Amino acid sequence: MTTIEEAARYREPTRADLPDIEVIDGAAFRDRYPFFVLRQLLEADSSRSVVAVEPGSHAEGTVVGYALTILGEGGRAWLISLAVSPDRRGCGYGRGLLQRSIEVCRQKGDVDEVWLTVDPRNVSAYKLFKDFGFVLRVSS
Repeated sequence: MTTIEEAARYREPTRADLPDIEVIDGAAFRDRYPFFVLRQLLEADSSRSVVAVEPGSHAEGTVVGYALTILGEGGRAWLISLAVSPDRRGCGYGRGLLQRSIEVCRQKGDVDEVWLTVDPRNVSAYKLFKDFGFVLRVSS
């Protein structure tokens, strides 16, 4: 039996995905990114970012989650945002997005570390990142 996450496709986002990403971002976060910021992040370099596309009746399927990652200085990539549509949470998409984001960074060969920030009150995200080996650093 194939799980939902296994049936999903993961790919680089396109400009056409921006409306879906904006909706998912708005549903996931109180302090959501404005549309122009999401657009600029993708236009600057979408090659490390990933969307999860659920197979469906559409030819392209439905975008159900995203992970926006950019290259910083000194071989450091930053996972700027990762979110899954509220009605698809708990199905493995977050784990799949994070795994694929890390794989893309490794494949490009110019990333030594992946950094991120997470609200410690976001227990599910915190646990996901910890499960992947991210180390907590508290800044003052």
